[in-house]
Amino acid sequence: MPAPTPAPPTTPPTPAPAPNDFQPVIDAIESSNDPDFAVIIGDANGILFEHEKGNYRLEDNVLIASASKWYTGATIMRLVDKGLMDLSDNPQDYLSFWTSDPSDQRSQITLEQLLSFTSGFNAEPNTVSCVGDGAITILQCVQQIYDSGLGSDPGTGFYYGPHHMHVAAAMAEQATGLSYNDIFRREVANPLGFSQVTRFATPSASNPRAAGGAFSNASDYALFLRALLDGSLMAEPDVFFKDYTSAVEFLSRPAGAGGDWHYAFGAWLDCDEANFVPSCADAQIYSSPGSFGWTPWIDRRNGYFALIARDGARASAPVAIAIEQELQPLILQALGK
Repeated sequence: MPAPTPAPPTTPPTPAPAPNDFQPVIDAIESSNDPDFAVIIGDANGILFEHEKGNYRLEDNVLIASASKWYTGATIMRLVDKGLMDLSDNPQDYLSFWTSDPSDQRSQITLEQLLSFTSGFNAEPNTVSCVGDGAITILQCVQQIYDSGLGSDPGTGFYYGPHHMHVAAAMAEQATGLSYNDIFRREVANPLGFSQVTRFATPSASNPRAAGGAFSNASDYALFLRALLDGSLMAEPDVFFKDYTSAVEFLSRPAGAGGDWHYAFGAWLDCDEANFVPSCADAQIYSSPGSFGWTPWIDRRNGYFALIARDGARASAPVAIAIEQELQPLILQALGK
């Protein structure tokens, strides 16, 4: 009787990938000297990790200060996508009081320069100016900014301050006939399903600070970061993330950056080197920290986003930036990168 034919060997099933191990991230968060903040990490598919430390909750609605700049950059880019504005537009295309005299450098300013902080309106972030006056409108404030004149020629220097985006917001109001907060809600907040608490409201509804006057919570901002990461929010994300400061002089940069950080539209292109080198551009890490420590970032190369949601003392952004830089390699380890 012939021997039975042996059955072919069974191919062992492919093991399921191990779940991401975020314990080192949790350990770093809990060992931080900073007592109250939350962290969200996600990718193009959604949230991967959430952690609340101390008394801070993901739904806390706080003033996010300069993290508002990323909201404003995206809001204006949505108008560009719709053909309501163009990055080559000048303020005089929308503002009747703005000069069109080619001998006046203010007539040469472009929307691109306003969003990249290279327009020449070189007010310091803490300068007492009309952007803090809740009794006037954005348009009235921009008239004052216009009258104050330029600190440098447009397109020649980077200056981190509030006036550039205020001019862009006034142009957007004239382009749409809507208030700035209503533009933001229509173009960004509503399409992404934000709660009603996320809004531009400081110092007032009539004169919200486009570069620093938004309130938000961590859950809403995570929706925004995911949409930036997966490219669904705007037609040309590479235009939004472009380095617009590679050929300008850096005249003013806030404390906290550990190296030669460059700038896109409303966000930094992070670089830990003393001089910006090709590896910094290749890393594709973008962030938009706020004064109180609200610190969102996107790692486009490795395909994740993260947010440190924090409501600390004014000018405590360096505390959160240090936490960000500590967490970055731990997140890559958890994601198996």
